[in-house]
Amino acid sequence: MRDGQVVTPARFIPQLERESSVCRLDYYMLEQVCGFLKSRLDKGLKIVPVSVNFSRRHLEEGDLVERITGTIDRFGIDRSYIEIELTESEDYQNYEIMSSVIGRLKERGISTSIDDFGTGFSSLNMIKKVDLDTIKIDKSLIPFDDVNNNKHQDIVMFSSIIDLIGRLGKKSVAEGVETHQQLDYLEKLGCDIVQGYVFDKPLPKDEFEQRLESGY
Repeated sequence: MRDGQVVTPARFIPQLERESSVCRLDYYMLEQVCGFLKSRLDKGLKIVPVSVNFSRRHLEEGDLVERITGTIDRFGIDRSYIEIELTESEDYQNYEIMSSVIGRLKERGISTSIDDFGTGFSSLNMIKKVDLDTIKIDKSLIPFDDVNNNKHQDIVMFSSIIDLIGRLGKKSVAEGVETHQQLDYLEKLGCDIVQGYVFDKPLPKDEFEQRLESGY
């Protein structure tokens, strides 16, 4: 919050990226998520896997995998409940280091994903060289501004990306889905998972827990 207004991630994350303080924020959020899951487990309540964003700038850290696994293990939760989602960095394209980190996380039972695929520096080359579990497709590539009047090339491109991801044995996630019409359209195309305002806007923790308990 600033001056009574919510500051969106689109405004503050780029600044944190530039000054590298985003790394401290990422570790803090991992601690918060692990604490949240541990609290529910101790109460005998339902938990679900949670994705935690990590900037690609972390890939320059030699002890990244050890710090992540150490944090999860310290809270005593199963590693399968944490997914590490790598977010876009301005200029990071060292796929060899990325592949090594992703591989070591997978060996330790931690799933991984990449967000905003198709924008910035994300590329097919990354999918080829890095064994990620999930590919999150940026909403700018999804042809549903008007579902009934999509351009043929947009539909072909998106459906081909979905098919490619599936053939490689990875999960596809469509980002930024806002209507049930869009949801039905993506389901017909074979997209595995969708996320967006069609389900909810970002929720306070108490409201999110209510969603878990209600089965929604």
